[in-house]
Amino acid sequence: MIAVPTSAEDITAAWLCSAAPEFSGVASVTAERLGEGVGMTTEIYRLTLGYGEGANGGPRTLVAKIQASIPAMRDLANAYGLYEREVLFYREIAKTISMCSPRCYVAAFNPDTDAFVLVMEDLNKTMPGDQVAGLSPAQIKVAIDQVGALHQRWWDHRELKALEHKVQPFGTPPYCEFSARHAAGWETFDRWLEGRCSPELRRIGARMCTELDRIAEDMAREPRTICHGDFRADNLMFTGGDAAEPGLTCVDWQIAMQARGPFDIGYMMSGSVNTDVRREHETRLLKGYHDKLVASGVTNYGFDECLYDYRRALLIGMTYLSQSGAVADLTHPRTEALYDAGMKRIDAAIQDHGLAEFVG
Repeated sequence: MIAVPTSAEDITAAWLCSAAPEFSGVASVTAERLGEGVGMTTEIYRLTLGYGEGANGGPRTLVAKIQASIPAMRDLANAYGLYEREVLFYREIAKTISMCSPRCYVAAFNPDTDAFVLVMEDLNKTMPGDQVAGLSPAQIKVAIDQVGALHQRWWDHRELKALEHKVQPFGTPPYCEFSARHAAGWETFDRWLEGRCSPELRRIGARMCTELDRIAEDMAREPRTICHGDFRADNLMFTGGDAAEPGLTCVDWQIAMQARGPFDIGYMMSGSVNTDVRREHETRLLKGYHDKLVASGVTNYGFDECLYDYRRALLIGMTYLSQSGAVADLTHPRTEALYDAGMKRIDAAIQDHGLAEFVG
């Protein structure tokens, strides 16, 4: 097994040559941190490669993804098996789905230290969605179309059972004990929320300390499919600028799971879409998503059930933010803006959709 780097300094030319023989001509590697304050449970670096004299040409840049340097963030990631799952995704699952993901050259995990590394193509010709600014209507549409194709491919599929040890159902280990994990960080995060959101959101957040396990288990009831699990703007890489139908490559597959398909859509709409845009487009887009499920052969899932699952998914994103926010550096301007925007959008969705019904 190759040595798994725990910091950017460990990613040297010698290491890359041993980990990926196609880069045997690389003589130097320089690492530059990307998206500081954005990658909450990981750190991402652009690797600039220098090739030796006479070496065959290759890409000048790659992207490396490694564990977070903040111990509390690493602990959170390892509690959910995030690092190991993303390595497994690129090794075994990526080739089975239609959604475009980056080409991966190295995917390694050390079970003794929980360190991991991914070395992937550099998507430097794409533009990431901006979770703070919010996705545009064209970006939202292509994102739902693409993730809908993933859901259609795996909807109620006979192979899902065999995949449960790699892509686990929501509400089962490691996606379990949500109530306790939410409760562990809620008091800290709730203090940060004071003055930023409604008393109703904070009341619902407190109720989730005892109600999340029930919601999570029900979101994985059959019929289910493979979901991305962290389907948000910062994980969506677009090409085509302001084109009516931009291209999309989806990154960050460490929370891939089996769940009801609207999980991905509600999670994206509540965390990555400005409230006025969501209100204008959500019904039409959700109906279009459901129509395509039916056209693909899905017969056991009516639109009312789809809407119900979507509404629950609007709420579930809160615990992703609260659990990570309790240990994140919320003094970093970009991090603060990301969490603030996400919680305000969820707050509006709570009012619009009466989401208090799910927690009593």
